[in-house]
Amino acid sequence: MMQGLPLAPWSLGFVAVYLFSLLAIGWFARSRRRDDTLGDYYLGGRTMGLWVLMLTLFATQYSGNALFGFTGQAYRVGFTWLSILHSMIAVVAGYLLFAPQLYRLSKQQQFVTPSDYIDFRFPSRALGVLVVLCLSVVLINYVLAQLKVMGHIVEGLSGGRVDAVWGVVALALIMLVYSSLGGLRSVAWTDAIQGAMMLAGFVLIAVIVQRDMGGWVAAFTELREVAPEKLQPPTGRAAITWFSTVILIGVGASVYPQAIQRIYAARSAATLQKSLAGMAVLPLFAVVVVLALGFVAIARYPGLEGSAADQVMALIMRDLLATGWLGHAVVTLLLSAILAALMSTADSALLALSSIFAKDVYRKYLRPDASDSACTRAGQWLAWGVLGILIWISTLEDLTLYRLFVLKFEILLQIAPAFYLGINFTSLSSRSILLGLCAGLTTAIVGWSAGSMPLGLHPGTLGLMANVLVVVASHYVLPPAQPAAGRGEGLP
Repeated sequence: MMQGLPLAPWSLGFVAVYLFSLLAIGWFARSRRRDDTLGDYYLGGRTMGLWVLMLTLFATQYSGNALFGFTGQAYRVGFTWLSILHSMIAVVAGYLLFAPQLYRLSKQQQFVTPSDYIDFRFPSRALGVLVVLCLSVVLINYVLAQLKVMGHIVEGLSGGRVDAVWGVVALALIMLVYSSLGGLRSVAWTDAIQGAMMLAGFVLIAVIVQRDMGGWVAAFTELREVAPEKLQPPTGRAAITWFSTVILIGVGASVYPQAIQRIYAARSAATLQKSLAGMAVLPLFAVVVVLALGFVAIARYPGLEGSAADQVMALIMRDLLATGWLGHAVVTLLLSAILAALMSTADSALLALSSIFAKDVYRKYLRPDASDSACTRAGQWLAWGVLGILIWISTLEDLTLYRLFVLKFEILLQIAPAFYLGINFTSLSSRSILLGLCAGLTTAIVGWSAGSMPLGLHPGTLGLMANVLVVVASHYVLPPAQPAAGRGEGLP
Protein backbone atom coordinates (compact mmCIF):
# COMPACT_ATOMS: atom_id res chain seq x y z
CA MET A 1 0.00 0.00 0.00
CA MET A 2 2.76 2.45 0.89
CA GLN A 3 5.79 1.15 -1.00
CA GLY A 4 5.26 3.80 -3.65
CA LEU A 5 5.65 6.75 -1.27
CA PRO A 6 8.84 8.65 -2.14
CA LEU A 7 9.86 9.37 1.44
CA ALA A 8 13.07 11.26 2.10
CA PRO A 9 15.72 9.66 4.36
CA TRP A 10 15.06 12.29 7.02
CA SER A 11 11.41 11.21 7.17
CA LEU A 12 12.34 7.61 7.91
CA GLY A 13 14.89 8.88 10.43
CA PHE A 14 12.22 10.93 12.19
CA VAL A 15 9.92 7.90 12.42
CA ALA A 16 12.75 5.79 13.87
CA VAL A 17 13.76 8.44 16.43
CA TYR A 18 10.14 8.91 17.46
CA LEU A 19 9.59 5.19 17.96
CA PHE A 20 12.68 4.82 20.11
CA SER A 21 11.73 7.91 22.12
CA LEU A 22 8.82 5.82 23.39
CA LEU A 23 11.37 3.86 25.40
CA ALA A 24 12.38 7.07 27.17
CA ILE A 25 8.72 7.69 27.98
CA GLY A 26 8.52 4.21 29.48
CA TRP A 27 11.59 4.82 31.62
CA PHE A 28 10.23 8.16 32.84
CA ALA A 29 6.84 6.58 33.60
CA ARG A 30 8.65 3.90 35.61
CA SER A 31 10.31 6.58 37.72
CA ARG A 32 6.89 8.07 38.51
CA ARG A 33 5.43 4.85 39.89
CA ARG A 34 4.56 5.20 43.57
CA ASP A 35 4.30 1.56 44.59
CA ASP A 36 3.82 -1.98 43.27
CA THR A 37 0.05 -2.14 43.66
CA LEU A 38 -2.26 -3.23 40.86
CA GLY A 39 -3.99 0.15 40.97
CA ASP A 40 -0.73 2.00 40.42
CA TYR A 41 0.47 -0.20 37.55
CA TYR A 42 -2.78 -0.80 35.68
CA LEU A 43 -4.54 2.50 36.48
CA GLY A 44 -1.63 4.93 36.78
CA GLY A 45 -2.35 5.50 40.45
CA ARG A 46 -5.83 6.81 39.55
CA THR A 47 -4.38 10.28 38.93
CA MET A 48 -4.91 10.76 35.19
CA GLY A 49 -5.47 14.42 34.38
CA LEU A 50 -7.79 16.11 31.89
CA TRP A 51 -5.70 16.29 28.71
CA VAL A 52 -4.03 12.91 29.05
CA LEU A 53 -7.36 11.24 29.85
CA MET A 54 -9.16 12.90 26.94
CA LEU A 55 -6.44 12.07 24.41
CA THR A 56 -5.95 8.51 25.63
CA LEU A 57 -9.72 7.91 25.40
CA PHE A 58 -9.57 9.35 21.88
CA ALA A 59 -6.66 7.09 20.95
CA THR A 60 -8.47 4.08 22.44
CA GLN A 61 -11.36 4.59 20.01
CA TYR A 62 -9.21 5.21 16.91
CA SER A 63 -6.73 2.53 15.90
CA GLY A 64 -4.00 3.35 13.40
CA ASN A 65 -5.56 1.39 10.57
CA ALA A 66 -8.78 3.39 10.97
CA LEU A 67 -7.14 6.20 8.98
CA PHE A 68 -6.88 3.91 5.98
CA GLY A 69 -10.05 1.92 6.63
CA PHE A 70 -12.34 4.92 7.17
CA THR A 71 -11.04 6.68 4.05
CA GLY A 72 -11.34 3.56 1.93
CA GLN A 73 -14.89 2.87 3.10
CA ALA A 74 -15.92 6.49 2.45
CA TYR A 75 -14.54 6.06 -1.09
CA ARG A 76 -16.55 2.85 -1.59
CA VAL A 77 -19.95 3.85 -0.22
CA GLY A 78 -19.90 7.66 -0.12
CA PHE A 79 -22.27 9.62 2.11
CA THR A 80 -23.57 6.48 3.82
CA TRP A 81 -20.29 6.09 5.70
CA LEU A 82 -21.08 9.22 7.69
CA SER A 83 -22.61 6.68 10.04
CA ILE A 84 -19.11 6.23 11.50
CA LEU A 85 -19.14 9.88 12.65
CA HIS A 86 -22.49 9.34 14.35
CA SER A 87 -21.09 6.15 15.87
CA MET A 88 -18.14 7.96 17.41
CA ILE A 89 -20.40 10.60 18.90
CA ALA A 90 -22.68 7.80 20.14
CA VAL A 91 -19.69 6.37 22.04
CA VAL A 92 -19.51 9.56 24.09
CA ALA A 93 -23.29 9.57 24.61
CA GLY A 94 -22.98 6.01 25.84
CA TYR A 95 -20.24 6.96 28.29
CA LEU A 96 -22.46 9.64 29.76
CA LEU A 97 -25.15 7.07 30.56
CA PHE A 98 -22.96 5.04 32.90
CA ALA A 99 -19.39 6.36 33.21
CA PRO A 100 -19.90 9.00 35.96
CA GLN A 101 -21.73 6.52 38.21
CA LEU A 102 -19.22 3.77 37.43
CA TYR A 103 -16.35 6.11 38.31
CA ARG A 104 -17.79 6.92 41.72
CA LEU A 105 -18.37 3.24 42.42
CA SER A 106 -14.84 2.36 41.31
CA LYS A 107 -13.42 4.89 43.76
CA GLN A 108 -15.39 3.40 46.62
CA GLN A 109 -14.60 -0.23 45.80
CA GLN A 110 -11.13 0.20 44.25
CA PHE A 111 -11.96 -1.54 40.98
CA VAL A 112 -9.05 -2.42 38.69
CA THR A 113 -10.64 -4.46 35.89
CA PRO A 114 -14.09 -4.37 34.24
CA SER A 115 -14.79 -7.73 35.90
CA ASP A 116 -14.35 -6.14 39.33
CA TYR A 117 -17.52 -4.17 38.67
CA ILE A 118 -19.32 -7.27 37.38
CA ASP A 119 -18.30 -9.28 40.47
CA PHE A 120 -19.43 -6.53 42.82
CA ARG A 121 -22.68 -5.66 41.10
CA PHE A 122 -23.65 -9.17 39.98
CA PRO A 123 -21.98 -11.73 42.26
CA SER A 124 -22.27 -14.82 40.06
CA ARG A 125 -19.31 -17.07 39.26
CA ALA A 126 -20.86 -18.21 35.96
CA LEU A 127 -21.43 -14.60 34.86
CA GLY A 128 -17.93 -13.56 35.96
CA VAL A 129 -16.26 -16.39 34.05
CA LEU A 130 -18.30 -15.71 30.91
CA VAL A 131 -17.49 -11.98 30.98
CA VAL A 132 -13.76 -12.68 31.47
CA LEU A 133 -13.84 -15.11 28.53
CA CYS A 134 -15.64 -12.63 26.28
CA LEU A 135 -13.30 -9.76 27.14
CA SER A 136 -10.24 -11.95 26.61
CA VAL A 137 -11.41 -13.02 23.15
CA VAL A 138 -12.07 -9.40 22.20
CA LEU A 139 -8.69 -8.19 23.44
CA ILE A 140 -6.68 -10.99 21.82
CA ASN A 141 -8.35 -10.37 18.46
CA TYR A 142 -7.78 -6.63 18.84
CA VAL A 143 -4.04 -7.08 19.44
CA LEU A 144 -3.77 -9.52 16.55
CA ALA A 145 -5.42 -7.07 14.14
CA GLN A 146 -2.96 -4.31 15.04
CA LEU A 147 0.07 -6.59 14.69
CA LYS A 148 -1.00 -7.67 11.22
CA VAL A 149 -1.26 -4.06 10.05
CA MET A 150 2.03 -3.09 11.77
CA GLY A 151 3.98 -5.60 9.69
CA HIS A 152 2.55 -4.42 6.38
CA ILE A 153 3.21 -0.74 7.17
CA VAL A 154 6.83 -1.31 8.23
CA GLU A 155 7.43 -3.40 5.12
CA GLY A 156 5.90 -0.69 2.97
CA LEU A 157 7.76 2.19 4.62
CA SER A 158 11.08 0.42 4.12
CA GLY A 159 10.32 -0.27 0.47
CA GLY A 160 10.34 -4.00 1.14
CA ARG A 161 13.83 -3.96 2.68
CA VAL A 162 12.44 -4.89 6.12
CA ASP A 163 10.31 -8.03 6.16
CA ALA A 164 6.89 -7.73 7.83
CA VAL A 165 7.92 -10.37 10.39
CA TRP A 166 10.89 -8.38 11.65
CA GLY A 167 8.89 -5.17 11.57
CA VAL A 168 6.29 -6.70 13.89
CA VAL A 169 8.99 -8.11 16.18
CA ALA A 170 10.82 -4.77 16.47
CA LEU A 171 7.70 -2.73 17.18
CA ALA A 172 6.34 -5.35 19.58
CA LEU A 173 9.60 -5.31 21.57
CA ILE A 174 9.53 -1.52 21.85
CA MET A 175 5.89 -1.68 22.90
CA LEU A 176 6.50 -4.38 25.50
CA VAL A 177 9.45 -2.60 27.04
CA TYR A 178 7.80 0.76 27.61
CA SER A 179 4.44 -0.69 28.68
CA SER A 180 6.13 -3.12 31.10
CA LEU A 181 8.19 -0.31 32.59
CA GLY A 182 5.42 2.17 33.27
CA GLY A 183 2.11 0.34 32.94
CA LEU A 184 -0.85 2.56 32.15
CA ARG A 185 1.23 5.70 32.63
CA SER A 186 3.44 4.75 29.68
CA VAL A 187 0.49 3.70 27.56
CA ALA A 188 -1.60 6.80 28.33
CA TRP A 189 1.29 9.22 27.75
CA THR A 190 2.15 7.65 24.41
CA ASP A 191 -1.57 7.67 23.56
CA ALA A 192 -1.74 11.38 24.32
CA ILE A 193 1.27 12.15 22.12
CA GLN A 194 0.10 10.14 19.13
CA GLY A 195 -3.45 11.47 19.50
CA ALA A 196 -2.18 15.05 19.42
CA MET A 197 0.04 14.26 16.42
CA MET A 198 -2.83 12.69 14.50
CA LEU A 199 -5.17 15.59 15.22
CA ALA A 200 -2.50 18.06 14.08
CA GLY A 201 -1.97 16.02 10.92
CA PHE A 202 -5.68 16.06 10.10
CA VAL A 203 -5.90 19.82 10.49
CA LEU A 204 -2.80 20.36 8.34
CA ILE A 205 -4.15 18.04 5.64
CA ALA A 206 -7.33 20.12 5.49
CA VAL A 207 -5.21 23.26 5.06
CA ILE A 208 -3.04 21.73 2.32
CA VAL A 209 -6.05 20.44 0.35
CA GLN A 210 -7.50 23.95 0.42
CA ARG A 211 -4.21 25.69 -0.38
CA ASP A 212 -2.36 23.38 -2.76
CA MET A 213 -4.80 20.78 -4.13
CA GLY A 214 -7.60 22.85 -5.62
CA GLY A 215 -9.74 23.42 -2.54
CA TRP A 216 -12.60 21.59 -0.89
CA VAL A 217 -15.43 23.34 -2.74
CA ALA A 218 -14.00 22.48 -6.16
CA ALA A 219 -13.41 18.88 -5.06
CA PHE A 220 -17.01 18.36 -3.93
CA THR A 221 -18.34 20.13 -7.04
CA GLU A 222 -16.42 17.64 -9.17
CA LEU A 223 -17.71 14.76 -7.05
CA ARG A 224 -21.29 15.92 -7.60
CA GLU A 225 -20.69 15.74 -11.35
CA VAL A 226 -18.75 12.46 -11.44
CA ALA A 227 -20.61 10.33 -8.87
CA PRO A 228 -23.75 12.09 -7.60
CA GLU A 229 -25.11 8.79 -6.24
CA LYS A 230 -22.34 8.77 -3.63
CA LEU A 231 -23.78 11.95 -2.09
CA GLN A 232 -27.28 10.51 -1.61
CA PRO A 233 -28.47 9.67 1.93
CA PRO A 234 -29.32 6.01 2.55
CA THR A 235 -32.88 4.75 2.23
CA GLY A 236 -34.66 1.49 3.03
CA ARG A 237 -32.37 -1.36 4.05
CA ALA A 238 -29.28 0.91 3.86
CA ALA A 239 -30.86 3.30 6.38
CA ILE A 240 -31.49 0.38 8.76
CA THR A 241 -27.86 -0.70 8.40
CA TRP A 242 -26.80 2.90 9.14
CA PHE A 243 -28.77 2.79 12.39
CA SER A 244 -27.41 -0.68 13.22
CA THR A 245 -23.83 0.51 12.66
CA VAL A 246 -24.32 3.41 15.07
CA ILE A 247 -25.62 1.00 17.73
CA LEU A 248 -22.97 -1.63 17.07
CA ILE A 249 -19.97 0.70 17.29
CA GLY A 250 -21.39 3.39 19.55
CA VAL A 251 -22.51 1.03 22.30
CA GLY A 252 -19.84 -1.64 21.78
CA ALA A 253 -16.84 0.71 21.81
CA SER A 254 -18.06 2.38 25.01
CA VAL A 255 -17.43 -0.85 26.94
CA TYR A 256 -13.95 -1.58 25.60
CA PRO A 257 -12.09 -3.08 28.60
CA GLN A 258 -9.26 -0.57 28.14
CA ALA A 259 -11.77 2.30 28.03
CA ILE A 260 -13.44 1.11 31.24
CA GLN A 261 -10.04 1.12 32.96
CA ARG A 262 -9.41 4.68 31.83
CA ILE A 263 -12.68 5.68 33.48
CA TYR A 264 -11.37 4.13 36.69
CA ALA A 265 -8.06 5.99 36.27
CA ALA A 266 -9.49 9.54 36.16
CA ARG A 267 -8.19 11.91 38.80
CA SER A 268 -11.69 13.10 39.71
CA ALA A 269 -15.29 13.01 38.57
CA ALA A 270 -14.91 16.54 37.18
CA THR A 271 -11.86 15.47 35.17
CA LEU A 272 -13.80 12.57 33.69
CA GLN A 273 -16.79 14.73 32.75
CA LYS A 274 -14.59 17.37 31.09
CA SER A 275 -12.71 14.68 29.19
CA LEU A 276 -15.96 13.21 27.88
CA ALA A 277 -17.09 16.69 26.81
CA GLY A 278 -13.85 17.05 24.85
CA MET A 279 -14.32 13.61 23.35
CA ALA A 280 -17.62 14.77 21.87
CA VAL A 281 -15.75 17.39 19.82
CA LEU A 282 -12.67 15.45 18.71
CA PRO A 283 -14.47 13.36 16.04
CA LEU A 284 -15.32 16.59 14.23
CA PHE A 285 -11.58 17.19 13.74
CA ALA A 286 -10.58 13.61 13.07
CA VAL A 287 -13.36 11.69 11.36
CA VAL A 288 -14.77 14.56 9.29
CA VAL A 289 -11.43 15.23 7.57
CA VAL A 290 -10.80 11.53 6.95
CA LEU A 291 -14.28 11.03 5.48
CA ALA A 292 -14.00 14.16 3.37
CA LEU A 293 -10.73 12.88 1.93
CA GLY A 294 -12.46 9.65 0.97
CA PHE A 295 -15.28 11.57 -0.73
CA VAL A 296 -12.83 13.81 -2.60
CA ALA A 297 -10.82 10.78 -3.72
CA ILE A 298 -13.87 9.35 -5.57
CA ALA A 299 -13.40 11.93 -8.30
CA ARG A 300 -9.63 12.27 -7.94
CA TYR A 301 -8.79 8.55 -8.19
CA PRO A 302 -11.66 6.89 -10.09
CA GLY A 303 -11.96 3.17 -10.72
CA LEU A 304 -10.70 1.68 -7.43
CA GLU A 305 -12.82 -1.27 -6.43
CA GLY A 306 -13.01 -3.62 -3.44
CA SER A 307 -9.87 -3.77 -1.32
CA ALA A 308 -8.05 -1.49 -3.79
CA ALA A 309 -10.02 1.41 -2.27
CA ASP A 310 -7.98 1.00 0.91
CA GLN A 311 -5.06 2.49 -1.03
CA VAL A 312 -6.82 5.86 -1.17
CA MET A 313 -5.02 7.32 1.86
CA ALA A 314 -1.66 6.23 0.46
CA LEU A 315 -2.51 7.93 -2.85
CA ILE A 316 -3.47 11.11 -1.01
CA MET A 317 -0.18 10.99 0.92
CA ARG A 318 1.71 10.62 -2.36
CA ASP A 319 0.03 13.77 -3.69
CA LEU A 320 0.71 15.58 -0.42
CA LEU A 321 4.42 14.80 -0.81
CA ALA A 322 4.33 16.57 -4.17
CA THR A 323 3.09 19.84 -2.63
CA GLY A 324 6.45 20.67 -1.05
CA TRP A 325 8.15 20.59 2.31
CA LEU A 326 4.95 21.16 4.30
CA GLY A 327 3.25 18.21 2.64
CA HIS A 328 6.31 16.07 3.30
CA ALA A 329 6.30 17.11 6.96
CA VAL A 330 2.59 16.33 7.32
CA VAL A 331 2.98 12.87 5.77
CA THR A 332 5.94 12.17 8.05
CA LEU A 333 3.91 13.30 11.06
CA LEU A 334 0.93 11.18 10.06
CA LEU A 335 2.98 8.05 9.41
CA SER A 336 4.64 8.40 12.81
CA ALA A 337 1.24 8.87 14.43
CA ILE A 338 -0.22 5.88 12.59
CA LEU A 339 2.55 3.56 13.76
CA ALA A 340 2.28 4.95 17.28
CA ALA A 341 -1.51 4.58 17.16
CA LEU A 342 -1.20 0.94 16.15
CA MET A 343 1.23 0.34 19.00
CA SER A 344 -0.89 2.29 21.47
CA THR A 345 -4.02 0.38 20.50
CA ALA A 346 -2.19 -2.93 20.82
CA ASP A 347 -0.49 -2.10 24.12
CA SER A 348 -3.74 -0.79 25.62
CA ALA A 349 -5.49 -4.05 24.79
CA LEU A 350 -2.51 -6.10 25.96
CA LEU A 351 -2.34 -4.20 29.26
CA ALA A 352 -6.07 -4.74 29.81
CA LEU A 353 -5.63 -8.46 29.08
CA SER A 354 -2.71 -8.59 31.51
CA SER A 355 -4.80 -6.97 34.26
CA ILE A 356 -7.69 -9.38 33.71
CA PHE A 357 -5.35 -12.36 34.02
CA ALA A 358 -3.56 -10.93 37.06
CA LYS A 359 -6.68 -9.93 39.01
CA ASP A 360 -9.53 -12.07 37.67
CA VAL A 361 -7.71 -15.35 36.98
CA TYR A 362 -4.35 -15.57 38.79
CA ARG A 363 -5.44 -14.07 42.11
CA LYS A 364 -9.01 -15.35 42.06
CA TYR A 365 -8.38 -18.96 41.04
CA LEU A 366 -4.66 -19.77 41.12
CA ARG A 367 -3.06 -17.86 44.04
CA PRO A 368 -5.65 -16.10 46.22
CA ASP A 369 -2.92 -15.06 48.67
CA ALA A 370 -0.63 -13.55 46.00
CA SER A 371 0.65 -10.02 46.60
CA ASP A 372 -0.06 -7.21 44.15
CA SER A 373 3.51 -7.29 42.86
CA ALA A 374 3.27 -11.06 42.25
CA CYS A 375 -0.01 -10.61 40.40
CA THR A 376 1.52 -7.84 38.29
CA ARG A 377 4.47 -10.07 37.35
CA ALA A 378 2.10 -12.90 36.43
CA GLY A 379 0.13 -10.51 34.23
CA GLN A 380 3.31 -9.28 32.56
CA TRP A 381 4.50 -12.82 31.83
CA LEU A 382 1.13 -13.65 30.30
CA ALA A 383 1.34 -10.52 28.13
CA TRP A 384 4.77 -11.49 26.86
CA GLY A 385 3.63 -15.06 26.13
CA VAL A 386 0.40 -14.06 24.40
CA LEU A 387 2.18 -11.41 22.34
CA GLY A 388 4.79 -13.94 21.20
CA ILE A 389 2.07 -16.31 20.00
CA LEU A 390 0.15 -13.51 18.29
CA ILE A 391 3.30 -12.27 16.52
CA TRP A 392 3.69 -15.73 15.02
CA ILE A 393 0.02 -15.91 14.02
CA SER A 394 0.14 -12.41 12.49
CA THR A 395 2.89 -13.50 10.08
CA LEU A 396 0.79 -16.28 8.56
CA GLU A 397 -0.30 -15.48 5.04
CA ASP A 398 -3.55 -17.40 5.47
CA LEU A 399 -4.74 -15.89 8.74
CA THR A 400 -7.54 -18.25 9.68
CA LEU A 401 -8.54 -16.06 12.66
CA TYR A 402 -9.27 -13.06 10.46
CA ARG A 403 -13.05 -13.43 10.58
CA LEU A 404 -12.92 -13.35 14.36
CA PHE A 405 -12.00 -9.65 14.13
CA VAL A 406 -15.57 -9.00 13.01
CA LEU A 407 -16.79 -10.50 16.27
CA LYS A 408 -15.23 -7.75 18.38
CA PHE A 409 -18.20 -5.41 18.47
CA GLU A 410 -20.71 -8.24 18.23
CA ILE A 411 -19.39 -9.61 21.55
CA LEU A 412 -18.81 -6.27 23.27
CA LEU A 413 -22.37 -5.25 22.52
CA GLN A 414 -23.67 -8.15 24.61
CA ILE A 415 -21.68 -7.06 27.67
CA ALA A 416 -23.07 -3.51 27.49
CA PRO A 417 -26.37 -4.19 29.36
CA ALA A 418 -24.41 -5.19 32.48
CA PHE A 419 -22.98 -1.65 32.55
CA TYR A 420 -25.81 0.42 31.09
CA LEU A 421 -28.67 -1.31 32.90
CA GLY A 422 -26.75 -2.53 35.94
CA ILE A 423 -25.60 0.96 36.89
CA ASN A 424 -28.99 2.61 36.41
CA PHE A 425 -31.40 -0.09 37.63
CA THR A 426 -30.32 -1.31 41.04
CA SER A 427 -32.86 -4.12 41.33
CA LEU A 428 -31.56 -6.15 38.38
CA SER A 429 -30.21 -9.53 39.40
CA SER A 430 -27.18 -11.44 38.16
CA ARG A 431 -29.53 -14.15 36.86
CA SER A 432 -31.27 -11.70 34.50
CA ILE A 433 -27.97 -10.33 33.19
CA LEU A 434 -26.53 -13.84 32.73
CA LEU A 435 -29.59 -15.09 30.83
CA GLY A 436 -29.56 -11.96 28.65
CA LEU A 437 -25.85 -12.31 27.93
CA CYS A 438 -26.28 -15.96 26.89
CA ALA A 439 -29.21 -15.09 24.63
CA GLY A 440 -27.35 -12.16 23.07
CA LEU A 441 -24.13 -14.09 22.46
CA THR A 442 -26.01 -17.00 20.92
CA THR A 443 -27.94 -14.72 18.56
CA ALA A 444 -24.84 -12.72 17.57
CA ILE A 445 -22.53 -15.70 17.02
CA VAL A 446 -25.09 -17.74 15.07
CA GLY A 447 -25.92 -14.74 12.87
CA TRP A 448 -22.24 -13.94 12.33
CA SER A 449 -21.44 -17.55 11.46
CA ALA A 450 -24.25 -17.62 8.90
CA GLY A 451 -23.25 -14.21 7.51
CA SER A 452 -26.83 -13.01 7.72
CA MET A 453 -28.13 -9.47 8.29
CA PRO A 454 -31.95 -9.64 8.45
CA LEU A 455 -33.47 -6.34 7.34
CA GLY A 456 -29.93 -4.91 7.29
CA LEU A 457 -29.34 -5.36 11.03
CA HIS A 458 -25.97 -6.64 12.24
CA PRO A 459 -26.02 -9.92 14.20
CA GLY A 460 -24.69 -8.04 17.22
CA THR A 461 -27.52 -5.52 17.09
CA LEU A 462 -30.06 -8.36 16.91
CA GLY A 463 -28.21 -10.01 19.79
CA LEU A 464 -28.47 -6.85 21.86
CA MET A 465 -32.22 -6.72 21.22
CA ALA A 466 -32.56 -10.36 22.34
CA ASN A 467 -30.27 -9.66 25.29
CA VAL A 468 -32.30 -6.73 26.63
CA LEU A 469 -35.58 -8.52 25.97
CA VAL A 470 -34.48 -11.53 28.02
CA VAL A 471 -33.12 -9.31 30.81
CA VAL A 472 -36.43 -7.44 31.10
CA ALA A 473 -38.57 -10.57 30.77
CA SER A 474 -36.62 -12.56 33.34
CA HIS A 475 -36.63 -9.64 35.74
CA TYR A 476 -40.41 -9.28 35.70
CA VAL A 477 -41.53 -12.86 35.04
CA LEU A 478 -39.19 -15.06 37.08
CA PRO A 479 -39.43 -15.04 40.89
CA PRO A 480 -36.93 -12.73 42.64
CA ALA A 481 -33.48 -14.20 43.15
CA GLN A 482 -31.97 -14.32 46.63
CA PRO A 483 -29.07 -11.88 47.04
CA ALA A 484 -25.63 -13.32 47.69
CA ALA A 485 -24.76 -13.50 51.38
CA GLY A 486 -23.05 -10.38 52.57
CA ARG A 487 -22.89 -8.78 49.13
CA GLY A 488 -26.36 -7.83 47.96
CA GLU A 489 -27.27 -7.23 44.34
CA GLY A 490 -27.91 -3.53 44.26
CA LEU A 491 -25.65 -0.55 44.24
CA PRO A 492 -24.92 0.91 47.66
